[in-house]
Amino acid sequence: MISVLRSSAVPAVRLDVVIPAGQAEQDCLLQALFTNRLLREGTERHTAAELAERLDHLGAWLELSVAVHHSFVTLYTLRRHVPETFRLVRDMLLRPAFPADRFEVVRQNNLSQHLVGRQRGDVVARRLFGAAVYGPGHPCGRFAEADDFHSLTRDDLLRFHQAHYNPSAFTLFLSGDVDDEVEALAAEIKTSSEQRSVNSEQIVPSDAEHSSNHYSLLTNHYLPTALQDSVRMGGLMMDVGSDDYQLMRIVTAILGGSFGSRLMRSVREEQGLTYGINADLYTNTRQVLFVVTSEAAAGRGREVVDEVVRQCRLLCDEPVPADELERVKGYMVGEIYRNYEGVYNLVDAHIYAHTLGLPSDHMTRTVEAIRAATPSALLAVARRWLRPDRFHTVIVTPCPTSSEV
Repeated sequence: MISVLRSSAVPAVRLDVVIPAGQAEQDCLLQALFTNRLLREGTERHTAAELAERLDHLGAWLELSVAVHHSFVTLYTLRRHVPETFRLVRDMLLRPAFPADRFEVVRQNNLSQHLVGRQRGDVVARRLFGAAVYGPGHPCGRFAEADDFHSLTRDDLLRFHQAHYNPSAFTLFLSGDVDDEVEALAAEIKTSSEQRSVNSEQIVPSDAEHSSNHYSLLTNHYLPTALQDSVRMGGLMMDVGSDDYQLMRIVTAILGGSFGSRLMRSVREEQGLTYGINADLYTNTRQVLFVVTSEAAAGRGREVVDEVVRQCRLLCDEPVPADELERVKGYMVGEIYRNYEGVYNLVDAHIYAHTLGLPSDHMTRTVEAIRAATPSALLAVARRWLRPDRFHTVIVTPCPTSSEV
């Protein structure tokens, strides 16, 4: 499939290639990520240096990323350079060399970043929280350790690419200064005769299979290198396509989705426990994840958790005042319009809907649901889903001093 959003106001072309090959499809940790990242490190025709130099000379920009069920390649290029830049991307996707020397460089760079990250409280809290919420059998609950970097091989990448980088399975999105020639050149990426065959069987965990209703208690983790408390609190909720999701977005915004939210007022302004606190809903999979995130003063994380619980219960006990609701509605609708202003932002919305299997008018329905929301409807959805007694809670805190032990 090729989706096109034309705009004569933009003098460039954006090409997005969505590949159905993410963390859930890999048979060893880091396989999807490294396969994606090594695409730019050389092809059968060009070395990594030649690719980088040529893209830079043409004024093109390339972005690579991996999610739970998809990998992404995004190219920004001037219209006049589309023939050459599209050919380069086609070679990266279909004929990557995965050179051994570049594989080792990328491995060492990513291992160094991993080791540095493991010293940060927010990174450790995110990993502990993900493992607690999803469990070790889910791709969102599995995290690489140093040994996984060492055990990964170039053959792992070749096998993953062979199995999953099939051009007929790619979904392409074109936006900007697109004409018939651009569409035809993009179609060449999907119509390659180089068929990739799947040679390995994989067991892919489904989201529902690992979505447990058994919630853990508070997890305290001491980290010698931490300077403050890192708090993560929340749990899995409804399907992203449900009506409750739209209402829960409003409840979450009222709780902690903006600078004027209830948690910001109580935790930051009134109690001075943190500089910032945020509540959000994440759609890494179709099952929505609710998370409250905060970096608090050392030793004060439990006070933050207690206040989050209190504010959640207030939203479950009392209807949101009409003036507060209207203010949040206006903020949310304004943010949606700002976030999707321009053709490149609009294509992001289409890609989001595609990867989650949502209808193309998802954003329109979202705006309509926000405008139609009532205090009674929000109270009902809060009581169904805002259950702090069932949330996972993680606090990563500095090690206590000898006087505190």
